[in-house]
Amino acid sequence: MESFPKELETMLNQHSIAYIPFGALEWHGEHMILGVDSIKAEEICRRSVEITGGVLFPCVNYGAFGTMKFPFTFHFSKRSLKKMTKNLVKQLYQWGFKIIILLTGHYPEGQIKQVMKAAKKISKKHKDCFALGIPEQKLIPDWGYFGDHAAYWETSMMMAIDSNFVDLEQLPEGLTYPERTIRHGIWGIDPKTQSTIEKGEKILNEIVKRLSDAIIEVERTNTNKAFKKIYAKYEKLKKENRKSLKKLFEVHGIGNIKESLEILKWMIFKRKKQDTEYRLKKNNFK
Repeated sequence: MESFPKELETMLNQHSIAYIPFGALEWHGEHMILGVDSIKAEEICRRSVEITGGVLFPCVNYGAFGTMKFPFTFHFSKRSLKKMTKNLVKQLYQWGFKIIILLTGHYPEGQIKQVMKAAKKISKKHKDCFALGIPEQKLIPDWGYFGDHAAYWETSMMMAIDSNFVDLEQLPEGLTYPERTIRHGIWGIDPKTQSTIEKGEKILNEIVKRLSDAIIEVERTNTNKAFKKIYAKYEKLKKENRKSLKKLFEVHGIGNIKESLEILKWMIFKRKKQDTEYRLKKNNFK
């Protein structure tokens, strides 16, 4: 955004790496700002480009789909973002970028597939182009991070990026998993008790290290083997995690199977609409 043409040309000639962060304007609990996904993705890309060189492009804030049915949230169709992403990578390659990073901080399954597909398609079409389309959790699944929403992981990272973006005092204490989700839009481990600046900094540092290491390896070898390893490792650990119900609940902060059934009922019958009056009835567990 702030580059003169000559400056962009110089950066491109030094390292033909393009970073495109994807985000959303979406409810992230009462305790966090609405631009979490965008700011998180931008920060990861910003830290990475400082290591690898290349160009950081503006975040794609609009077009996100699979967003929550909570207040102050923009909703878009899959089609609009798919077309734009396809055009983005096509033009970046035409400009001369050989390594293209599509990092999405907003990650419903459909959006993850879109950026992955766009990256794989451009890489297959042009043998001198190496693209990677991922959400940040695909870089550290061995840490037990498979994505959350306004919960422990995202809240910790936002605290590390800027503590003014988080106000945990807005959240009540002792919420069950269904109460966190249905009332406050928090999917995952309780941020009230678990999130800290220190944890967020460790998470961000590891994500950036792994991303930048992979990009440097791709640039050095002129192959996309390092990117393929990222995809493969995530899928392997995700499958292993699903085999254990105990591990699955631990990763997502679910107390027990009845709590998960309560969420399932809400998703089916209430279509994931916020209910600020919701309280988990104890007799549901008898």
